[in-house]
Amino acid sequence: MTMIRRFIDRRLGRAEAAITVPILDGPLMPNTALDEAVRFAEITDADNLVATDKGLICSSGAEIRRLDWHEGGETVLLDLPATVSAMAWGKGMLAIGVDGQGVVIHGGQHDGKRFDGTASAGPKHPTSLAFLDGETLLVTEGSEENMATHWRRDLMEKGSSGSLWRLDLVSGKATRILSGLGWASGVATTGSQRIWVTESWRHRILSVDLETGHSAPVLEHLPAYPARIAPAVNAGYWLSFYSVRNQLVEFILREDAYRRRMLAEVPEAYWMAPSLSSGVSFREPMQGSQLKQMGVMKPYAATRSYGLVVQCDPQMRPIRSFHSRADGSAHGCVSVCERGDALYVASRGAGRILRLDDVAREE
Repeated sequence: MTMIRRFIDRRLGRAEAAITVPILDGPLMPNTALDEAVRFAEITDADNLVATDKGLICSSGAEIRRLDWHEGGETVLLDLPATVSAMAWGKGMLAIGVDGQGVVIHGGQHDGKRFDGTASAGPKHPTSLAFLDGETLLVTEGSEENMATHWRRDLMEKGSSGSLWRLDLVSGKATRILSGLGWASGVATTGSQRIWVTESWRHRILSVDLETGHSAPVLEHLPAYPARIAPAVNAGYWLSFYSVRNQLVEFILREDAYRRRMLAEVPEAYWMAPSLSSGVSFREPMQGSQLKQMGVMKPYAATRSYGLVVQCDPQMRPIRSFHSRADGSAHGCVSVCERGDALYVASRGAGRILRLDDVAREE
């Protein structure tokens, strides 16, 4: 029956075979808040952000930097052997995910602890980290096959080998809690055994019970690809996104022969796939009339890159959002963190860190 149903769905273009994309509406109504935000720092490939008393810690490629809150000074704290793909701060410890090499702890009581990502030693390609307590670290791995930096390839290959791990910092034991995920890219705790995990390629947020490993979707049919989760005021959360979904990409994902040829024959920069930035080269797909009218880029145009950050309540229900639309530049906002009433956003596509004042508070 399942095969028959799938055949009928493909013929009629419904269910999983549909290429419709949810619209940005309600709490996700588009605006220009990210483009109007303060430019706190210009950093190429600005990525993971964590807030500490001494400053804002940010990753850029293989480097980890600290930026002073007020003086604007910048210090290189660490230079890792490969790209830093995840970070978390807690109990005086900085947990670092190194793409292709696993997880290492810097500072605190578990300084130097390593999980090298081989065999059962934990995830090799971490995408996000969160401290459950001072002795336990939660880790998501986007894919077993693809590096964390190769997220576009994993999407276009229709990958589903993502996983959720629990790392015991005392014993060094790594336990896989969940597998078979469509690019697990974000994790956040709730103060109980239930946690949140983003599943990007299935456009949803999962609730996961750490005791049983049982998972269930709590926020589905998102119009964009969710990335990391950060804690927000009043026990809420901030969701960041790689980019918005696009009907043409949805169509290509269903045309396997075309998709395979594109991956094999076209340079990655010119794939018809979501991106952290766009409009850089005339050789990119989707030029001309699809994006511009009378030579002007329209904010509502179909786009491969977009900037989107969403605030959710403690039950992971969207409250409000901050955007950089098709005609904006603050795209690829894959990491955020709060300090006081300010929200700091890493726009990897633009190579800068933004500050939105007076937004990280109860309304």
